[in-house]
Parts: sequence; structure tokens; C-alpha cells
Amino acid sequence: MAVLYLLTGSYAGREEKGIKLWQFDTDSGALEQVDGVSGIARPSFLAIHPTGEMFVSGSEDFNGELASFEMDWESGKIAECSRRDGNGDHPAYVTIDRSGEWLLSVNYSGGNVNVFRLPQDRTIGEQTDSVQHEGSGPNKERQDAAHPHSVIQVPERDLFAVSDLGTDAIYFYQLHPESGKLSLHQALHAEGGSGPRHLAYHPDLPVFYSLGELSSTITVYSFNPDDSIDQMQRVSLLPAGYKGENTAAEVAVSEDGKILYASNRGHDSIVSFEIGEDGRLQNPEFTSSGGQGPRHFTLVPGGDWLIVANEKSDSLTVLKLESGRPVGLVQEVETDSPVCVKFIERIK
Repeated sequence: MAVLYLLTGSYAGREEKGIKLWQFDTDSGALEQVDGVSGIARPSFLAIHPTGEMFVSGSEDFNGELASFEMDWESGKIAECSRRDGNGDHPAYVTIDRSGEWLLSVNYSGGNVNVFRLPQDRTIGEQTDSVQHEGSGPNKERQDAAHPHSVIQVPERDLFAVSDLGTDAIYFYQLHPESGKLSLHQALHAEGGSGPRHLAYHPDLPVFYSLGELSSTITVYSFNPDDSIDQMQRVSLLPAGYKGENTAAEVAVSEDGKILYASNRGHDSIVSFEIGEDGRLQNPEFTSSGGQGPRHFTLVPGGDWLIVANEKSDSLTVLKLESGRPVGLVQEVETDSPVCVKFIERIK
């Protein structure tokens, strides 16, 4: 039996254990809670430090906070190390760069992208930059202003892609590693009303996949040698004939680059596609997420399992994978409004 550890963030209240540590049995698919911490409101998205010794959470609330936590691997306990103002309302996504020296965050309602130093004492240091987004989109209810929803590092580069749901754009920022300042590298304009939310990179091809929350689509883009970007394909995340309401939430690519996964809230499914040799998507299959409102999910290292955070049904579900495709529900665990699932590993 191999035991792995994962963390979950949630929309739980300050007095509840909103961040939880779990252990996962890779043989049976069994999931068991190990620890939990309270004291932070709506600790939604988590970023794991490259060493596995600490992580950061955003408190997705008005005047949102950022908090760092350390892992005591001997006792299996989590302890808060620092907390600071997040420079805006509703920090929806946090990322630690590959060097482990910088924390980047986006504030969904605040409309900005922020950079903070990460000293070696596991605290969140000074803010070194903030970039304010402006604009809106055709969906008057959801795109009234800029709403950056994620900040994700480009493989092997100091570039970060910020998907802005409110302006239908993906902004690529260069992070200058000496100063912690951001400069705009380029802006990619998505289809109007699509609401870019998250994206995933192919592990081998110069291709990335942008999830449109409002349009329930994946758009496939290619990076060119001259740094320009071309749209290759756009596919629906819903089965033909589906007429219900839906918003897409998360996207991921398998370790071997053969399968893409995305989650649907409304249809309450995980859709999986085969990835062709050129990166295009084909042959979608739809599997129940095992709950309601699958806001986030993660692939278990090794390729045999997928774990889903079903926000609306207050549950984590474990799905078995065969040849990369979800084939059945193995376990359902109750936990309050989970919205993020991240594996954490101690790097010795």
C-alpha cells in the first residue's frame, strides 16, 4: 500500500476546520482525514510550496486575507505561520512559483494580480507588485468588471497566465525574479462571453487548454516559436442535446498527455477527452462526479484515481480510472463545501 497526502480548501466559516489534511490509499482508493485547521474564513484555493514544507491559502472574502501554513510531517499536523492583507476582495487563486520565492494571487472582485515575497521562514513577505485589470464583457451579470480567476505559471518559464473571466482575456505576465515586478508579455482575447477561468498545459506539446466557465467550452491554443499563440480548436464540455444550466470549473491533463479532464457544475459531471498527437481533443465521455457542483478535482499521481471536490453536496468523491477514463465511484466522504484538492509531498 502507498499512502499519499492531500489538502482541501473550502468555503467553510472561520470557526470551522476549513482546511483539512487527508491520507489516500492508492491501492484501495480509501480517503481518511488526518488533521484540520480553523481560524480563516472561506480558505478556498491552496498553493503548495515546492519543498512540501508549507502552503498558502487565500481567504476568499471581502478584504480577503492570505495565510501561510507549515506542515509538521512527524506529527501530521498543520500550523499557521503568518497572515496578511490580500490587497483586494475575494482572492480566488494563489500560486507559488517554481523557485519557491514568490507568491502570486488574483482577487476576483478586486480585479488585480499581486506578487509577494516568500522568505525562508515560511511567512508571506512584502508585496512587490500589483497590476489592476480593467474592462468588462457581454454577460452583464457575470462580466460587469474585470474578474481575474487564476494565475498559472507557464512550464519552464517565468511567465504566468492570468485568465480573466470578466474581460474574456488571458494575460501573460513576465515575473522579474530579482525585483518581483510584473510586466505584460501579451494579451490573448478569447471569444466574447466565454469567461476564461482556468487553464492547463500539455506536458510534452507546446499546447494549452483554456476552460471557458460561462460557455462550458475548452479552447485549444498552440504556442509558436516566435511566442505568438494560435487557436487550434474549440469544443463543448456538454453532451449534445443538454439544455440545463451549467458552468465549467476545472481542467487538467493526465501525466502522459493522453487525456484531458474538465468538470461541469449543473450537469455535475467529469468529461474526459482523448488528446490527439497534435494536441486536439476527440471522443468525449461523461461520468457523474458523484456529487453536486464539482468545483475542483485533482488527478492522483500514478494515473489510477481522480478525486473531486463537490461543493454543493458537501462531499469529496474518489473515481477509479481505467485507461485514463473515469469508470466508477469508489468512495464518498462528507466535508463542508470543498472547493480545492491538492496533493502535498515532502521533498527531502
